[in-house]
Amino acid sequence: MHQVPNTSAAQTDVSEFITDLDGGQFDRMLSVALGEVAAGVVDNDKVGEVALKFNIKRIPGTSQVTVEHTLKFQRPTSDGKRGEEATRKTVMHVGKNGVMSLMPANQMNIPGVPVKA
Repeated sequence: MHQVPNTSAAQTDVSEFITDLDGGQFDRMLSVALGEVAAGVVDNDKVGEVALKFNIKRIPGTSQVTVEHTLKFQRPTSDGKRGEEATRKTVMHVGKNGVMSLMPANQMNIPGVPVKA
């Protein structure tokens, strides 16, 4: 038997991560895609698809990465399907245990901006 790795060490907040991508636009596009595909599935009694893809590349000399994020969806129609694909990039900081965030964890506090717990 092999030992199960401890995956709780790296805890990127997934909902925050998705919201941070492309200044919140990725979150909006995902919401629209899910809704359109679900409506097409119900209206046409066919299978639809929403796919996310992330390519992560280090920015040399930093503790940052460029996250290339792709959203692709296919909504079923009465005669076939229609869809879209969008690819964009967002720079993220990588902290302890590989935690990705828009701002580094050791960022100095900005006066008047509440600190996250």
